[in-house]
Amino acid sequence: MPGTDAQAHGGKMKNPFHLKPLPLSVPFCDREKEMSDLMRYAGNFTNVVLSSPRRYGKTSLIKRVQDNLAKHGTLTIYIDYFGISSIDEFSARFAGAVYSVVYKEKSLFEKAAKVFTSLRPIMRPDPETGMAFTVEVAKSKPGGQLLEETLKGFGEFLKSGKISCNVTFDEFQEITELKESKFIEGTLRSYMQDHQNVSYFFVGSRRRILMDMFNDKKRPFYKSAINYVLPALPVEDTAKYLAGLFCANGKNCPLPVAAGIHTLTEGYPYYIQKLSYFIFEASKGTVTEASLHDGFQQMLLEETPLFELMLQALRPRQIALLHAIAKEATKAPFATAYLTRHRLGSLGGVQAAIKKLPEMDYLEKTSAGWKVVDPIFAHWLRQKEAME
Repeated sequence: MPGTDAQAHGGKMKNPFHLKPLPLSVPFCDREKEMSDLMRYAGNFTNVVLSSPRRYGKTSLIKRVQDNLAKHGTLTIYIDYFGISSIDEFSARFAGAVYSVVYKEKSLFEKAAKVFTSLRPIMRPDPETGMAFTVEVAKSKPGGQLLEETLKGFGEFLKSGKISCNVTFDEFQEITELKESKFIEGTLRSYMQDHQNVSYFFVGSRRRILMDMFNDKKRPFYKSAINYVLPALPVEDTAKYLAGLFCANGKNCPLPVAAGIHTLTEGYPYYIQKLSYFIFEASKGTVTEASLHDGFQQMLLEETPLFELMLQALRPRQIALLHAIAKEATKAPFATAYLTRHRLGSLGGVQAAIKKLPEMDYLEKTSAGWKVVDPIFAHWLRQKEAME
């Protein structure tokens, strides 16, 4: 439970909720079990695949795990591979992340510079870590050779000081967009299995692609890591957390209303924070059902540009299928009655759409049938259709 005092800013209570990733200093809702599990896996040098839908708080969780690991003497390296465009960039981001962590310790920095001979560090200020590094290729080499040298060098770096380390690859599935992806997977697996005293966490939101990388017998990473699925936040703990934060900052939020925030967001950490932010702004002394409604509509309005961009990248049949499943989740999307009811056209078109949308993590098949993954996106689709 949070224990912060109410803070005033210009005569107005400061909003305790966040629209950006949660800073390490603010209260975290639940996740004690997940924190403990991941800490234990890292301590045992066990590799983990951490997956969940987008906006589930994976990055915030990993940052807190790594912060705790660092306090216990583990070297923690975080690399975000979102938007990666080349095999050279894979190596550059890897080495840059290592430099960003070790620059404060001269001996470690010198060891890193000794093993990453083809990658020259470039230092720049960073508001979160104090200093960050990018690297440029000092010696022109083919991307595959540079990758092998980087991974071999990192293994030597680990051995040189008997260093305990955790490496997190965020949005790891993005490497599959590269033409050299199969080579990267094979090379990584080959070198990583010889690296000592290190755990690797592979984190991603495009779950179908990420899971295939580690569960397909024909892929290099098959059975090389524990599959860890991050669940939604539990309703009771979430309601208590929210009510406590509202109270600590001068507003009363009854537990049933706080539970309503969880219900509307289906336990998505990002949306819980965002909806609570807008509710805090809309409410006065007590959070009411009207505040909940107003905050939700404001959140939908704020998310509209992103949701519209998501639709613009899709084909008409894919959009039609999203609208249909948002309106009516189903176990039988290919049934004639369902196709006719939602005017989805030919069976072949729907089959092609339902193959692509799960890869983008827009649709998923559950025990209850097919559904839109993002609950706020689903609500927005229903509301959009009703207004047209």
